Amino acid sequence: MQPSVCTIVLNYNAPLETMLKCLESLRAQTYDNHRVILVDNGSSVDILDEVAAAHPDVEIVTLDRNYGFSGGINRGVAKAAGADYVYLLNFDTVVEPGCVSEMVAVAEGDPGIVGVAPKILLADLPQIFDSVGTALGDNAGAFNQGIGQPDVGQYDMSERVFGACFGAALIRRRAFEPGNVGPLDESYFMYFEDFDWCFRANLMGEKFFTAPAAVVHHEHSASVKDKNYSFKFKLIELNLLRTVVKDYQRRQAVEIPLLRLRTHLRHATSRRSGSALVSARIIFEFLIDLPRLLPKRWEIQKRRRVRDLDILKYSYGEVPYFNPSGYSPEYTLDTLSTAYRRLYTVTGEEEALGVWKGLDALNKSKLRFDRAVLTRRLGQLLVGQPKHVLDFAAKIKAVDGDG
Repeated sequence: MQPSVCTIVLNYNAPLETMLKCLESLRAQTYDNHRVILVDNGSSVDILDEVAAAHPDVEIVTLDRNYGFSGGINRGVAKAAGADYVYLLNFDTVVEPGCVSEMVAVAEGDPGIVGVAPKILLADLPQIFDSVGTALGDNAGAFNQGIGQPDVGQYDMSERVFGACFGAALIRRRAFEPGNVGPLDESYFMYFEDFDWCFRANLMGEKFFTAPAAVVHHEHSASVKDKNYSFKFKLIELNLLRTVVKDYQRRQAVEIPLLRLRTHLRHATSRRSGSALVSARIIFEFLIDLPRLLPKRWEIQKRRRVRDLDILKYSYGEVPYFNPSGYSPEYTLDTLSTAYRRLYTVTGEEEALGVWKGLDALNKSKLRFDRAVLTRRLGQLLVGQPKHVLDFAAKIKAVDGDG
């Protein structure tokens, strides 16, 4: 018998058309043992009657207020009793028909896999990655693996990763139970709650893998694009600090916050800094929260089975190529070179090697600033490559060629 899957779609003021597209894609899934719960997180925009009429098979759970991403997901998971897996999904996604089947196939291949990350592509740039799992960089800088890169097949191998973006992630439901990884931390209203959860899972010895044949199209940050970026920045930075104190081993749990707080203090006291007020709020709220974080740290660390070094190695060599404030890829030679370097590493194809080496050589030369040379060499290097790669390269010319 197929394992049971319950998809949890969290709604907060979703446009009706966007929500219906998401639910239609779930209805089209080829996986049979699958149901959908829509959790309305205290929305002020009422679309639920229209949703119920169009999708009577979807269970709708209405919360009395906005509990944030963590609180909404936790309540959805509680309603998914009996499911083997929960599929956590943002409302601003469209899921290709075989997505659930592909993710379950990866998870069922190893009982030690707690979570599976699909291939998530940007909705408005369908050959550019939003995420293929998640990664942690230096000083706890968190990002979506692959973000901003054009898809040339470099992530088409299922592989172990640090974690999964909970905008679209298949998770074993038992992992949310007390005594296991547990629920999402509801002090994280939104942002970084999935990195915190994945870190906790990793230090307990759980594993995350990618399912590149499971494809999701995502409108990146659709629910907050109308807000000033400082709103998102504050939540990310504050929750990053919380995660480091709770989850990292002792040395990093002290050094990383001190380094980041020093930077925020410099911004907060600078007359020239446009982020002075935001940095001041981050410092204040973190220090107020610190006494509550230490007991959480004690509970988490006493269950540790894996060193940080053996967790962070699954992020090695990964770099984000995305402008988070502009919600756009970084159209650079480095982005394209990285994509082909990884493709060669995965496939060993001579063609990928030639493109990577040529792009890398051009990237390290001052001739990259000569428009004529840049245009000619990119044309030569990318002969026979997909159209979306050529379109990507054309935007590099516009940026670097004027530099």
